[in-house]
Amino acid sequence: MSIHKPPLVKHPVKVQRGSSQKIVYRTIRNIQQLKNTQILGTATINKQSRMVRKQGIYWVVM
Repeated sequence: MSIHKPPLVKHPVKVQRGSSQKIVYRTIRNIQQLKNTQILGTATINKQSRMVRKQGIYWVVM
């Protein structure tokens, strides 16, 4: 019997290093909503799991 997996949803993540910004598409997992407004999740960037939060139409690395 197969285990049900939720579909993987890719979202644009805005990655900022120093003065350069780029938008990459990453899979956001473990999405949680805090205090009815702030939405948090985790994304894997450069083989490291990072916390990201929703800001506008993008997710930004915290």
